[in-house]
Amino acid sequence: MKILAQDFNVKLLNALVMSTFYFGFSQAAIAMDSEVAAAQVKAMICKNNMTVDQALEQSIKSNSQRDVGWRSFRENDYVDVERAILVSKATELHYRWRVTNDGNILAGSERAEKLCSSN
Repeated sequence: MKILAQDFNVKLLNALVMSTFYFGFSQAAIAMDSEVAAAQVKAMICKNNMTVDQALEQSIKSNSQRDVGWRSFRENDYVDVERAILVSKATELHYRWRVTNDGNILAGSERAEKLCSSN
């Protein structure tokens, strides 16, 4: 009986170690995917041969708007990448792109589509 209990404890410990490793690894992979997706969107060439990031920066500076920042939302088979800009105390503009697992970038909002519509 003592050997059975020890065997059970070893198996339980192995399962705990493996699940902790797997959970930690998968969380890091998700974070990396979101970062890569955001970098791909920011670097995408848009109007006037500027990147998305440069075009939005120029818009913020020239219109005296306030940058709320970039956000990423991870789902099973895609990452939504969004940039929010505060125009007034009550109004935010949202530019959103969807990056699929195979690397395709799709405009996820009308503003994002208009921003890059010249290409």
